Amino acid sequence: MNTKKIITACLISLSLGVSVNAPVYAGFQEHYALAQQHFFNARYASAIDEFKKALMINFTDNSARIGIVNSYIARGTFSANNEHNYRAAADDFRSALFYLQYYVDKNVAMNSFNSISSTTSSLKYCERQYGADTTPEGHYRTAEELNVAGNFPASMYEYAQIMNNPKYRTTALLRIASMMKSINNLLKSAEYYQLAIESDPSNMSARMRYANVLDKMGNNEESSKQYNYVLSHCEPSGEIMADLERIYQKKLEQNPNNAELLADIGAIKQREGKYEEAYNYYKQSLTKPARDEKTALNTQINLGTLLQAQQRYDNAIEIYKNILTVYPDNYLANLYLAQCYEAQPGSQKLALEQYKKLQQIQPDTAEITDKVNELTRTSMSPEDIYNYVRSYQQPDKYYVDELYDCAYNAHKNNDYDTAIKYYTAVKRVDSREGIYENLALCYAQKKDYAKAKEILAEGKAKYPTSANISKLLSGVNDDINSDTLDRAYEAYNAQDYQKAIQLYESLPATTDTLLGLASSYQALKNDEKALEYYKKAFEKALTNADIAYSIGAIYANKEDYANAKTYFQKAVTINPNNTNAKEALLDMQEVLSQDAVVKASQLVDAQKYAEALPILNKAIQDNPKNADAYYYRASVYDAQKKYQPAIADYKKSLELNPQQDVTYYLIAIDYENLNSPKSALTYYKKFLEVYKTDDEYSQYVKARIPEIEGTNQAQ
Repeated sequence: MNTKKIITACLISLSLGVSVNAPVYAGFQEHYALAQQHFFNARYASAIDEFKKALMINFTDNSARIGIVNSYIARGTFSANNEHNYRAAADDFRSALFYLQYYVDKNVAMNSFNSISSTTSSLKYCERQYGADTTPEGHYRTAEELNVAGNFPASMYEYAQIMNNPKYRTTALLRIASMMKSINNLLKSAEYYQLAIESDPSNMSARMRYANVLDKMGNNEESSKQYNYVLSHCEPSGEIMADLERIYQKKLEQNPNNAELLADIGAIKQREGKYEEAYNYYKQSLTKPARDEKTALNTQINLGTLLQAQQRYDNAIEIYKNILTVYPDNYLANLYLAQCYEAQPGSQKLALEQYKKLQQIQPDTAEITDKVNELTRTSMSPEDIYNYVRSYQQPDKYYVDELYDCAYNAHKNNDYDTAIKYYTAVKRVDSREGIYENLALCYAQKKDYAKAKEILAEGKAKYPTSANISKLLSGVNDDINSDTLDRAYEAYNAQDYQKAIQLYESLPATTDTLLGLASSYQALKNDEKALEYYKKAFEKALTNADIAYSIGAIYANKEDYANAKTYFQKAVTINPNNTNAKEALLDMQEVLSQDAVVKASQLVDAQKYAEALPILNKAIQDNPKNADAYYYRASVYDAQKKYQPAIADYKKSLELNPQQDVTYYLIAIDYENLNSPKSALTYYKKFLEVYKTDDEYSQYVKARIPEIEGTNQAQ
């Protein structure tokens, strides 16, 4: 009997009911319930279709997500083990991994670490079987082929494998974002579009699609920001600008008196350089009685920028002053007024005063600080300020503050080396608390955690009661652990298992790190070490059925079936719905039962019947369907001249395995021993029907049948 499977499905354990706290969606329950029914009846394709429909209605439902994951894993496992269709199996494992890793946030995905690890191993095995190309180019071709074939979950998984590759990153992110939108997962679609535009900020088409998703999500504020970004950065003429105009014109057709839409179209016309049309739209917006205060204010500001763009500064200044009469602290009106003064010859003093007013409105705005510095000391660069501060033991505080601001701006722009340089110069002459925090942050963001801790220790010595420094120090320690955990996970995925082990061992012994060590050793075929760490992890998570199952699986692979049975039993006890553990437990019982039969058969051959009998009883208890166990127990009963129970066991053996021809003969002999010739005759005849060999058994039966029949007739 074959008890080993090539692929072992690792389904996720989760309540199969709809979450109590989840909102009820029309039609969701019907699809979900039907999907469950299909899954329980092993109709995995139908289950997948129904779970997809449920997720289209409520893409956030975790039960439906886990349901589709389990359906893909189950179907993939069947395809690999029973049909040896490794390509189809690989696609199902890819789809399962997509829903495990990429359909949800990273924190949620980490909760399925074991399933991700197991499914990834199954996928890698299948890829090896059919010779998959796992280079970046191969992943891209596979993703494209799956996309064309309409297998979107598997396609998205393949795109995800190359989304960190510079050559394919933007394309992969956009493909994933688009497909996420098509399956109604707007949150993840927005997330991947955001990553795509971070990868390629100049991709206006991507921003437009991102804005469209935000629109569908009802995030009007953020979608407007993106549309405005496109408006201000794309070419004044072209397809994108035309698309943008069509979007707003369509909205305006549906709501022709919307002041905000009129103002937005005015902004588009202004960007296109169609100033007269823009002016008319702005005017229309300002005349609409239903306009809100904010829209009216923004339209007035846009009208001012229109005049400003035409270099009609006096007219623009008049508009900005009118705005400031009502809204004296409006940042944009003050800013544009300052710009108009700056652009006019002879108005530099007015511009400086206006920028200083902006500093009072938003003191921490680096751009305004820079502008004030530029107008007051146009010849002094940040490097000049740095050199000045370094040159004096007690430099003027103004310049120290200016250098601190320069360091802060460099820090904000992720120029950590420059920020560290300036912060260090400031720290020499001004040991303010914030300097230690910001300087340590720079080092931490460069992943130089040792230096960050050194700076914070210095700050802690100077400010021992500082909650901020203590919190930051704790955060740096957490970052070290988190970074190490991420690198260990990356090393594992890159199949650098020794490195993964080294990193996991440097971390506190949590359930996750112990599981990481176990998985890494398992990947290295070091079952003893894998067992050691799985058991340690199980000690910390005694209610985790998946860990118990993993321990049992290793014992099964080592052919230590007794221990395997013990841990599979634990997994089933913890979670009676753990299908994998239940199936594995049955397998182990079959194996142990058959091993017992082999041992008992040797005892029977040695005529040690008393010793063989309890072993056979236990074999039948472990596996009531073991035909061999009943056969050998019948042999023991025969030897003990207990013909009635022997006949019962022979019949049970035949029921379970009708191919045992000689069993009919043995039953007939026992009936004769019980002086039941009619019953013996029946089984002699059955023996001749199935036994095709001409030997001493068949010759004896052929001779014996007429004797019994003659005796019966005589009676």
